[in-house]
Amino acid sequence: MRLDPNPMFRRIITPWYDSNLACWILLAAMLLVALFSGAGIAAARHVPLYNPYAWVPTLMLAMSLLVGISVVYRLFRRFYDRHLQDREP
Repeated sequence: MRLDPNPMFRRIITPWYDSNLACWILLAAMLLVALFSGAGIAAARHVPLYNPYAWVPTLMLAMSLLVGISVVYRLFRRFYDRHLQDREP
């Protein structure tokens, strides 16, 4: 007897590193990195000798914002899909 390839009760199992808690922890860490890089940009702008090196904290800020946007999109899509599944009869 063959198994049904697309059963109605199949749930998506997310790995631990993609769970809601892990995503929220990652968002908090990216916020801390963004604050740290903002302080680095401010310090680099105040000391004229460090002005050429302001690209390092700017790159850190850009990467943390990209990761943060990606995680927020993933959480929003997950909550939206769950909301749609709850509405369907």
